[in-house]
Amino acid sequence: MANLEDDEFLRYLSSGSPRVEDRSAFWMGVAFTVFALCFPTYQAVLWLQAGHWTPLPISYGIQFLGWHVPVTDWAGAQKIINWLFELPLWSIPAFMAFGCFSAWKETI
Repeated sequence: MANLEDDEFLRYLSSGSPRVEDRSAFWMGVAFTVFALCFPTYQAVLWLQAGHWTPLPISYGIQFLGWHVPVTDWAGAQKIINWLFELPLWSIPAFMAFGCFSAWKETI
Protein backbone atom coordinates (compact mmCIF):
# COMPACT_ATOMS: atom_id res chain seq x y z
CA MET A 1 0.00 0.00 0.00
CA ALA A 2 1.11 3.52 -0.71
CA ASN A 3 1.99 5.68 2.22
CA LEU A 4 1.69 9.43 2.65
CA GLU A 5 5.21 10.15 1.39
CA ASP A 6 4.54 8.32 -1.89
CA ASP A 7 1.32 10.30 -2.43
CA GLU A 8 3.12 13.59 -1.86
CA PHE A 9 5.86 12.60 -4.28
CA LEU A 10 3.32 11.63 -6.96
CA ARG A 11 1.51 14.96 -6.48
CA TYR A 12 4.83 16.77 -6.85
CA LEU A 13 5.58 14.95 -10.09
CA SER A 14 2.13 15.57 -11.55
CA SER A 15 2.18 19.30 -10.76
CA GLY A 16 5.48 19.93 -12.55
CA SER A 17 6.00 22.06 -15.60
CA PRO A 18 5.32 20.58 -19.02
CA ARG A 19 8.16 18.63 -20.58
CA VAL A 20 10.31 20.28 -23.22
CA GLU A 21 11.92 18.44 -26.12
CA ASP A 22 15.66 18.67 -26.63
CA ARG A 23 15.78 19.95 -30.21
CA SER A 24 19.56 20.01 -30.40
CA ALA A 25 19.60 16.21 -30.08
CA PHE A 26 17.14 16.00 -32.98
CA TRP A 27 19.27 18.16 -35.25
CA MET A 28 22.44 16.29 -34.31
CA GLY A 29 20.62 13.06 -35.17
CA VAL A 30 19.62 14.49 -38.54
CA ALA A 31 23.23 15.56 -39.21
CA PHE A 32 24.59 12.11 -38.30
CA THR A 33 21.94 10.48 -40.51
CA VAL A 34 22.91 12.63 -43.49
CA PHE A 35 26.59 11.91 -42.80
CA ALA A 36 25.86 8.16 -42.58
CA LEU A 37 24.04 8.26 -45.93
CA CYS A 38 27.06 9.85 -47.62
CA PHE A 39 29.05 6.60 -47.45
CA PRO A 40 26.61 4.34 -49.36
CA THR A 41 25.97 7.20 -51.78
CA TYR A 42 29.71 7.41 -52.48
CA GLN A 43 29.81 3.62 -52.90
CA ALA A 44 26.87 3.79 -55.32
CA VAL A 45 28.65 6.44 -57.43
CA LEU A 46 31.75 4.24 -57.55
CA TRP A 47 29.59 1.27 -58.54
CA LEU A 48 27.97 3.25 -61.34
CA GLN A 49 31.40 4.28 -62.65
CA ALA A 50 33.28 0.98 -62.36
CA GLY A 51 30.56 -1.66 -62.25
CA HIS A 52 31.70 -3.33 -59.02
CA TRP A 53 30.87 -2.64 -55.40
CA THR A 54 33.68 -1.08 -53.35
CA PRO A 55 33.46 -2.02 -49.67
CA LEU A 56 34.15 0.71 -47.11
CA PRO A 57 34.82 -0.95 -43.76
CA ILE A 58 35.70 0.89 -40.56
CA SER A 59 39.32 -0.22 -41.00
CA TYR A 60 39.57 1.95 -44.14
CA GLY A 61 38.42 4.99 -42.16
CA ILE A 62 40.93 4.20 -39.41
CA GLN A 63 43.73 3.89 -41.96
CA PHE A 64 42.63 7.12 -43.64
CA LEU A 65 43.16 8.90 -40.32
CA GLY A 66 46.68 7.44 -40.10
CA TRP A 67 45.84 5.02 -37.30
CA HIS A 68 46.19 1.25 -37.28
CA VAL A 69 43.76 -1.52 -36.46
CA PRO A 70 44.67 -2.98 -33.05
CA VAL A 71 46.56 -6.29 -33.08
CA THR A 72 46.74 -8.77 -30.22
CA ASP A 73 48.22 -12.22 -29.63
CA TRP A 74 44.91 -13.57 -28.36
CA ALA A 75 43.26 -15.40 -31.28
CA GLY A 76 39.66 -14.99 -30.07
CA ALA A 77 40.08 -11.33 -29.23
CA GLN A 78 41.69 -10.71 -32.64
CA LYS A 79 38.70 -12.33 -34.38
CA ILE A 80 36.36 -9.98 -32.51
CA ILE A 81 38.55 -6.96 -33.34
CA ASN A 82 38.70 -7.96 -37.02
CA TRP A 83 34.94 -8.43 -37.14
CA LEU A 84 34.30 -5.03 -35.55
CA PHE A 85 36.67 -3.22 -37.89
CA GLU A 86 35.14 -4.92 -40.96
CA LEU A 87 31.71 -3.47 -40.22
CA PRO A 88 30.57 -0.83 -42.72
CA LEU A 89 31.94 2.65 -42.14
CA TRP A 90 28.44 4.16 -42.19
CA SER A 91 27.56 2.18 -39.04
CA ILE A 92 29.47 4.61 -36.78
CA PRO A 93 27.45 7.75 -37.65
CA ALA A 94 24.29 5.61 -37.86
CA PHE A 95 24.73 4.43 -34.26
CA MET A 96 25.48 8.00 -33.19
CA ALA A 97 22.29 9.16 -34.92
CA PHE A 98 20.38 6.43 -33.08
CA GLY A 99 21.75 7.73 -29.79
CA CYS A 100 20.80 11.31 -30.64
CA PHE A 101 17.27 10.34 -31.65
CA SER A 102 16.98 8.31 -28.46
CA ALA A 103 17.95 11.37 -26.41
CA TRP A 104 15.64 13.60 -28.45
CA LYS A 105 12.52 12.68 -26.49
CA GLU A 106 14.21 12.93 -23.11
CA THR A 107 13.14 15.88 -21.05
CA ILE A 108 15.08 18.72 -19.53
